[in-house]
Amino acid sequence: MPRMIYWNVQHFSEDKFFIRKRKRKLDEDEAWGEDPAQKYLNVLFNAITANAPDFIVIVEARPGGNTGEGTLLSDDGAMRLLRYLRNKSSAQWALVPPVISGLGNAGEGIAVYFRRTATLYFTGPWRWPGGAGPAAPGVGAGVYPSQYRNAFSRPVDNRTVPNGNNLYNAGQMERRLAGQWRYFVGGGGGGGGGAGPAPAPISFGGAGTRSPFRTTFYDSAAGQNYTILACHAAPGQNAAAPATAPSTLATQAIGNLHEVQNIGANETIVVVGDFNVSLFVAAATAVAYAPFTAAHYTKVIDTVGGAALPAGYPARGYLSTHIVPINNATPSNARGYPAFGYMSELDAHGQYDSIDNAFVRNSVVANATIANLVTGAPYTAVMPVPAGMPPGTLTYASALGNPASLNSPNGYDPNGTTFPDETALFRDVDNYARVYGVSDHIALVFDF
Repeated sequence: MPRMIYWNVQHFSEDKFFIRKRKRKLDEDEAWGEDPAQKYLNVLFNAITANAPDFIVIVEARPGGNTGEGTLLSDDGAMRLLRYLRNKSSAQWALVPPVISGLGNAGEGIAVYFRRTATLYFTGPWRWPGGAGPAAPGVGAGVYPSQYRNAFSRPVDNRTVPNGNNLYNAGQMERRLAGQWRYFVGGGGGGGGGAGPAPAPISFGGAGTRSPFRTTFYDSAAGQNYTILACHAAPGQNAAAPATAPSTLATQAIGNLHEVQNIGANETIVVVGDFNVSLFVAAATAVAYAPFTAAHYTKVIDTVGGAALPAGYPARGYLSTHIVPINNATPSNARGYPAFGYMSELDAHGQYDSIDNAFVRNSVVANATIANLVTGAPYTAVMPVPAGMPPGTLTYASALGNPASLNSPNGYDPNGTTFPDETALFRDVDNYARVYGVSDHIALVFDF
């Protein structure tokens, strides 16, 4: 079974992980010339390479200067991380060149990395037309510009996609293929091609919002196709009417896609991402998740054995994937392990707590783990685990420089006289601030 780590890495960019340095501050405790980019990169790299994944999916990649949908990210963060992975982890790592989805401030990309072994091929499903793009279905396949020349291999090779049970682009050169970023009713992504004007593409929660990035792969040894739809849905939750919120309607639209509802022979489909729909808001999930339920997808973050969703903490912490800003985070024991005072819950902005998830069709899900870099994973420090809660299986170390700053699994008394000092230590640049500096989301890992 292949293994995936998915992570919404907040504002993923070259600047954040490869360039940025913090300027000197007046506080004498601040280190002079400290390089937070390298610290963030260390945390990111250690997490995404732990437990030997076959796929790495990073959501929220900054587009750089480019703005056109379907065109390549000009920011070099995705390629620099690829080079780092090849140098520090494995030369097999490859990258599907990421393209922009969404208009204006909503525009961003999704980076899909895969272990390009002798038997695992990228198959599209689209082709790159050459030059600046955008990617399109059924066009003559061209080469990528120099920035992405080595995305599939270094040195460049001309490997072609095999036949067998493969569903897409057999006989085409792998490095001339592309992911899909646009969708129409009935599938295809090209607008139908019939007489009359082309139909408008499907929108996901409103005009100008982001669409899923669909990438396809073929394992020639197993004769199996793998389709990944990676998503960063519209953020609006509309607490007053969650069933019609932009995030709810966006996730519902993703689930209703022809490419999600219809599955090919020898194909496994994974829909993964930040859906901005709280697992704990039944009015939203009843609408957003309904298409996945109807098509018999397995929900990866869920209670065990059909148990009811928890009404409060500490149980809710076992399902949450979002954390609060540094100045709001505390090591308080009020909500217990593993949430303490740093996991998100209902606030003025909405219920952004358990908002990342994955749905898998035509495969068994195994080893699902929320890779929490604050407490570490799996969640086995307090036994027994609350009834019906998934502790996870795979091991991920805490990235806190000083584990005593959280005092897990006990936390600290918020009414204690030393709590302000304990909170300040927890928020320190080498403790919680380091983890939050990488992302306000927690990664999800699973086999499929």
